[in-house]
Amino acid sequence: MTTSINSVNAGSTAASETAVKTTSLSDSTKRELEALGITASDGMTESQARQKINAAKNEKGADTGAGQQGGSDASETEILSDAKTLAAAVGVSVASDADVSEILDDISTELEAMLEEAENNPGMLSIISSYLSELTSLDEQYDSLQSFQNNMYNSMEMTATNNKLALGLN
Repeated sequence: MTTSINSVNAGSTAASETAVKTTSLSDSTKRELEALGITASDGMTESQARQKINAAKNEKGADTGAGQQGGSDASETEILSDAKTLAAAVGVSVASDADVSEILDDISTELEAMLEEAENNPGMLSIISSYLSELTSLDEQYDSLQSFQNNMYNSMEMTATNNKLALGLN
C-alpha cells in the first residue's frame, strides 16, 4: 500500500517537473514548434526545440528544393561547370576566376542581345529559347543552393548562441 502512495507521489512530482520544463520554452519557440507540427516533448530545452525547428525547416527546404530541381542536388562546382558550358555555347568568354553569379549575368546579357538581333528568325529564336530555359534552371539551382547555405549558417549561428547561453558565456 505504501508503494502505491509513493509511486503516486513520484508520478505527480514528475508531472510537475515536466510542466515546468515544457513551459520553460519561450512563446515564440512554442508557436514555431506548433506551426511546424512538432509537439514539445517532456523536458525539452530551448536549445533542443531550436534544433528540432531548424531540422524541420531544413527538411522542408530540401523537399521544396528537390521538387523544383527535379530531385537533383547540385553543388556549386556542378553549377559552375554547367554555367561555363552554357557560356561557351552562347559565345560568352569566362574568366578563370569568375563566380557563378557573374557568369549567369554575362550569359543573360548576351542572350538579351541575341534576342534583339534574331527578332524575326524563328530558328534562332528557338535556340535562344532553349538557352534561356537552361539559364533559368541554373539560376534557380544556384538560388536554391545559396538559400540552403544561408539557412545552414543561420542554424549554426543559432546553435552557437544557444550553447553560449547554456554555458553562461553571453
